[in-house]
Amino acid sequence: MKMATIKFKELIQDIHDVETDDPAQQIMRSRASFTLDVDGEEYDDMSVVLKQPFGTNYAQEPLEVEKPSGSYPGDRWNHNEFHDAVEDYYRSAIGERGGAIRLGPNATNIRMRNNKIGGLSKTYQFNIPD
Repeated sequence: MKMATIKFKELIQDIHDVETDDPAQQIMRSRASFTLDVDGEEYDDMSVVLKQPFGTNYAQEPLEVEKPSGSYPGDRWNHNEFHDAVEDYYRSAIGERGGAIRLGPNATNIRMRNNKIGGLSKTYQFNIPD
């Protein structure tokens, strides 16, 4: 097993519409940038897209996390651990416990576009297979 360390640097919130009366009208799509270190080898140009699955409530249901992109050539990955880290990072920035944008549990009719959230750095570690 190899140890992966990811350090999130920035979150760009492309779109986030909250309409609590009709979850099918909610949408969220964002991109998080991060540095990846795998056993001392650093990849500084990594990013990942995260989305809200259609028809779901972003605050209560799991987010969809795509495969990361960037210069890391590894074909083996621990997507479950990575997913949990990305989702935790997003929720620590935006939502009920958001450090950058806090939304109350009864927030409605909120539309956000192209928010760039920098300075909210968080680090996670997990194992990936050899």
